[in-house]
Amino acid sequence: MAKITTSGELREFLCSAINNVANGTFDIQKAREVTKLAAQVNESFYSEIKIAKFKSDTGKEANKLGSLPINGD
Repeated sequence: MAKITTSGELREFLCSAINNVANGTFDIQKAREVTKLAAQVNESFYSEIKIAKFKSDTGKEANKLGSLPINGD
């Protein structure tokens, strides 16, 4: 599998996993783990968008999505 680098590629991967579970070619335990990881990625996207909206609403420049500093700088 190639490295996932965009939200579209992530959705494509997840939809493929769903289809593979449905047709019996993807282990259900692995699917559970993928679901947990996908939820964490989704939370990260959601948080970053909320911060960007807050910055925009307060007249500050929002970071490009995917470039938000996490170390407080």
